[in-house]
Amino acid sequence: FPLYGKEWIGTFMYTLLMLLSNIAGIGGGGVAIPMLMFFFNLDFKKAVAISSFSICCATVTRYFWNFSERHPEKPSTTTIDYGLAAVMMPLTLIGSLVGAFIYKSFPDLILLIVLTLILFLLTIKTYQKYASMIVKEAADVEKAK
Repeated sequence: FPLYGKEWIGTFMYTLLMLLSNIAGIGGGGVAIPMLMFFFNLDFKKAVAISSFSICCATVTRYFWNFSERHPEKPSTTTIDYGLAAVMMPLTLIGSLVGAFIYKSFPDLILLIVLTLILFLLTIKTYQKYASMIVKEAADVEKAK
């Protein structure tokens, strides 16, 4: 403190990013980490830690926000699928342990390169999914005419 102009902009942008990511149901770490590194001049490992903590806080907040919500088609059940959470949690914990080991073992540059490649591959897969959905929807619209 005091915050500089770039940090004020970063605070606003980071808050907006976390808000939109939470609404979309994704973590947002792929964009949050570079944003933290740019706006706040953090090194890679500190940016990952802050991003992970803010994603965790946003997830807990979202959980308590939706705790009493009911499923729109099944009023007797909640919107949170606890069965799916029970199936996913062991693998999530194993992934976290492996990720923590890799995080401690490798230098920043290697981690940055690997995460950049993963983000690039996920971007390509997302675009391919988008393109296939557009083609399918266009065919459905054409069929409906």
